[in-house]
Amino acid sequence: MPTLNERIGEVVKRKRTRDRLTQAELGSRIGVSGSYISSVESGTTGVRITELEGLAAVFRTTAIELINEAAGKDEYKFTASNRDRDAFLSLYDGLTPEHKKQARNFLLFLRELQTRPEEGSAPS
Repeated sequence: MPTLNERIGEVVKRKRTRDRLTQAELGSRIGVSGSYISSVESGTTGVRITELEGLAAVFRTTAIELINEAAGKDEYKFTASNRDRDAFLSLYDGLTPEHKKQARNFLLFLRELQTRPEEGSAPS
């Protein structure tokens, strides 16, 4: 069973990859080296609270949410599809309530377009 440090490392790596940041880029945003981020991601170094708060700010969440996510993770599968979904949700979470409403309406519109029969096709 992975330790909490290892699980936090998994969460950091997933979010960093989702945001398409290198370890060096993420490190520079919170004032540490890329090798520190590497050791956090591998679980060999426990993340310090100051860096955890910095990571949370970069990932647009809170330190508590990062810890909760790591503590509650049961075998998150990293796939391109999950990465895209996580990136989309991160963008959505950063929207104003009015823009969230507009985004939801647009997604409903797109879904409706998918369910319509194509023009020129025979009815079933």
